[in-house]
Amino acid sequence: MRKFEYLSVALFSAQALACTPPAGFVNPPLPDIAPLEQMLSHTETRNIDRPLASVMQGASRPLEQAIRPTKDLPGVSGTYRLSDGPYGTVGARRLVCLTDGNVAVEEVLLTESGETTNRFRYVVWNYTNPKFDDVSHAVGEFIRTQPEPGKTRVSWTYRFELKPGRDREVFRKEFLETIFAEWMRNVLGIGHSTTEAASR
Repeated sequence: MRKFEYLSVALFSAQALACTPPAGFVNPPLPDIAPLEQMLSHTETRNIDRPLASVMQGASRPLEQAIRPTKDLPGVSGTYRLSDGPYGTVGARRLVCLTDGNVAVEEVLLTESGETTNRFRYVVWNYTNPKFDDVSHAVGEFIRTQPEPGKTRVSWTYRFELKPGRDREVFRKEFLETIFAEWMRNVLGIGHSTTEAASR
């Protein structure tokens, strides 16, 4: 491993260790998740010239390596386990610490795997970042398929349920389809680059 790679690993390890529940934090109950078809949604897709198995290896890296800041939204600085067992199984929960000092809570809702498909769904809530003030909870879902050997299609959908009385169209136009969509594309771009580099 080269020197800069050692430094990168050390940095991410330090960030992950720094993620702890803030003072007064109470592990919140799972929200009453709205019907998915009624939630505001946005989908980003990416085609990767690698088999599904390689893409899934890249998807298992620490969250702080996968989600970096954009000009409008923070990245992830680390995670803190809030449930027993490894993250990735249904019911597993973790605190997500962000690079701006805010936090959110995330829990796995569904995971399905096959030779040519993988599906992973999770809910995020308890946002402390004021840019998510309108949000009751959000459901993210990755669907990865291998339409032919050596090629994988990644489809990532985020669905938002807003708090009562919030303007859905303003949220869609001024946040979901602009600021948040850019953030999603940035995350997918990092994942693509990581997969390509690991497969060389």
